[in-house]
Amino acid sequence: MKILYLDCFSGISGDMLLGLLIDLGLKESDLTGELRKMNMGGYTVHFSKKRTGAICGSDVTVMLTHEAHGKGHHHGLHRNLSDCCKIIHESSLSEWVKTMSVRVFEEVAQAEAHVHGKSIDDVHFHEVGAVDSIVDIVGTFIGLEKLGIKKIHASPLHDGHGFITCAHGQMPVPVPAVAQMLASGSRAIPYIQDDVATELVTPTGMAIVKTIASKFGAVPMMNIQRIGYGTGKRSTGRINALRGILGEQGQPENSTQDEVVLLEANIDDQTGEILGYAMNHLLCQGALDAYYTPIYMKKNRPAVKLSVLAKPEDEEKITEIIFKETTTLGVRVFHCPRYKMHREFIQLATPYGQIHVKHAIRNNVEKWAPEFDDCAFLAEENQVPLTAVYDAARQSILQLQKNQTADTM
Repeated sequence: MKILYLDCFSGISGDMLLGLLIDLGLKESDLTGELRKMNMGGYTVHFSKKRTGAICGSDVTVMLTHEAHGKGHHHGLHRNLSDCCKIIHESSLSEWVKTMSVRVFEEVAQAEAHVHGKSIDDVHFHEVGAVDSIVDIVGTFIGLEKLGIKKIHASPLHDGHGFITCAHGQMPVPVPAVAQMLASGSRAIPYIQDDVATELVTPTGMAIVKTIASKFGAVPMMNIQRIGYGTGKRSTGRINALRGILGEQGQPENSTQDEVVLLEANIDDQTGEILGYAMNHLLCQGALDAYYTPIYMKKNRPAVKLSVLAKPEDEEKITEIIFKETTTLGVRVFHCPRYKMHREFIQLATPYGQIHVKHAIRNNVEKWAPEFDDCAFLAEENQVPLTAVYDAARQSILQLQKNQTADTM
């Protein structure tokens, strides 16, 4: 699975994202060809290479054709949410690009409405509603789709400080829309202010990264394939670029190492029936394993510790289930690299019927285990003890091993 890590050491904006995707291999013709599906004129897209500090990256600039009439680059057409959504929905872009682009505009609209005390329909986006930002937002999802990127992680967001001048006059950094988006999410987004006297995180960039990033933090475990840089427009006195690390997450099928998430919660005020239901629900929803450990809590109260192993991409989903199905008020999270044996399922014949056997191997270690559910079903169907089916399964495994040995001689 292709994964992209956004290293936001100098903030994030829509044009930086587009430049990054071009630097990672998105063809300029593919981007402009897809953008034409919106049937929205009034602009041209200029691509170039640009040096910032000692780094060379890709720069994408959306040029408004009416700038010659005295209108600034960011202060062209003013549109509300329905105007932007109509342009997107009436295009022949893919449904995924449409859905995600509209989601970003809704994120900004909600933030702007809160900041200005208006309804969403009465908000005029100014910078974000202008043609160039429509291109930035829609173009980002076109690029992600064309490059086959399925998951995005991001670093903490680095911003500047002070004030900037925009359509609403002088605004403090972070600008109010960005600050509201940081405050309104259901998860914490790490935010750092650096000693740079300008805006580094724009509303467009903030809305996009909040929408697409499944996680904020360190670079995830992946096989790195390519590094790209999307350059910014502001002069910050240092490198002003968004770095992208593109790779493949996960290991080949025969790999013996990956990463899991261990979620833990202490519970001292819930019945055994409810705890049993919670465990079963967690396993049905994708938990790799779940178990309880007897513990003692404050005032020597007997309690249990719930431990759940999950895939990293299921961390938030499993955490929400723990909160919904148990009385705990907090969940501890541990990211655990693990070694594992390569596993496969083999179907074997026994006198009682077909069973599945789990076969695990790592280096010179080999293990075989009949699947319990298959054995239990055959025991019930044939009206024989479960141990008889297990014995028959083991005999089939021994016969298979003998055949494999003979084949290698």
